[in-house]
Amino acid sequence: MPRELSPFELDRELVKVAPRARAAYRALRSGREVTLTVPELLRDPETLERVAADKSDPIAPPLLRWLYWLELSRRALPLAGERVRRYRAERHPLDKPLSGHFTWRELLGHALRDAPRRPALLEVLVDRGQSLRDAGARFYELRATLPRFAGREPAELEGLRTEAPEAARALLAGTADAAQSLELRSLADVLGRGLAVPAADGWPRQLSLRSLNELLGSRDWLSGLRLDAADLPAPLCPASFTRGMAILGAAWLEALSPASQPFCVARDPFGLARAQSGALFASLTTSTAFLQRQLGVDRQRVGAHSRALAQSALLFARQLALRVLLEEPALAGPRALTEAFLETGTKTFGFEPPPGAAGLFFRPRLGDAQRLCGLLLAFEQSTRLVEEHDEDWFRNPRAIEQLRSEARVPPPITAGKEALERGAQALREHLAPLL
Repeated sequence: MPRELSPFELDRELVKVAPRARAAYRALRSGREVTLTVPELLRDPETLERVAADKSDPIAPPLLRWLYWLELSRRALPLAGERVRRYRAERHPLDKPLSGHFTWRELLGHALRDAPRRPALLEVLVDRGQSLRDAGARFYELRATLPRFAGREPAELEGLRTEAPEAARALLAGTADAAQSLELRSLADVLGRGLAVPAADGWPRQLSLRSLNELLGSRDWLSGLRLDAADLPAPLCPASFTRGMAILGAAWLEALSPASQPFCVARDPFGLARAQSGALFASLTTSTAFLQRQLGVDRQRVGAHSRALAQSALLFARQLALRVLLEEPALAGPRALTEAFLETGTKTFGFEPPPGAAGLFFRPRLGDAQRLCGLLLAFEQSTRLVEEHDEDWFRNPRAIEQLRSEARVPPPITAGKEALERGAQALREHLAPLL
């Protein structure tokens, strides 16, 4: 029986384990075999119930959210490992459109790079994806078997489970006309537009922390910080740099977390603030000022660049909304997920996606509610920064110091309806002139 620890003492134990949990998933994604051991004192039912019932200690509620996240991470790790194995190691024999034996990961890589054969490759991916679908379904089954944690509903602990679906439906409705202008007809069209290939000029040859720092245009951004941004993607296309900027923004906020606060207060396991910071950095790639001043794109070409990157951003936002709306059906089972995928996917893309793509592409993930809400809040924040510091605020020392100062406070875990509506409006107003 673990001895009775205070929330502060439990937090000191949490700070040792939470980084190991994140590192385990990162190692897993790279194909390594990993395990995660969580001390019994952080899993003891009596301890969890005591923390849940504690009304006097202000760190008890955020601590409970972390302990829930940790337990879910511990239970899900073997399932995630099985899915990664099927993604990276299970080989499929093919005669066409390629000849040989390929993993699902290798086939997806070919689909990203080979535009002429992309439709046929995506068809193969859907056809050969049953084992991946099954592995993903088991994660949703696991979440469904955790109806309560220390007497609390998962929706209460995760947060934004009401606000995010409402924001997702509003986003799909509010950007429907803009999406229709993309004239999407297939998954290959969705993938192709998402890559933003026409915006190829000006990007660095390498996608690294150093190259992204140079793109920001000011050393003040990363001065004095130790960033953990090890998951940067390969520079396959312009959208890779948008993704890299998002990872950088999240790592930047994490590096500025207030050291004077308890771990569970200074950081949020589901990452609303990290998502907002990542989306703010990523939004720079749709800024004409950024493209001209940091990438050196001339006036004659900047319109085409902005359009391609804005189309990619619009698709990402709508795909994120789709994932949010698929979460509840996924928890209800594969059949409910497929039905919802066909209905909501048709609204999202303007064509009915293949049923076999459900659970493979645009699959819901833990934290999607925070990612969507963070995206909307970031566009409102970007609009405010332009108003206060002009369109090149990303090079303004006062704007950078303002953002660094704001990042040093405990992160929010909720977002109000009005703020999300303002963010959705800011997103539409930012992207509309570029599309």
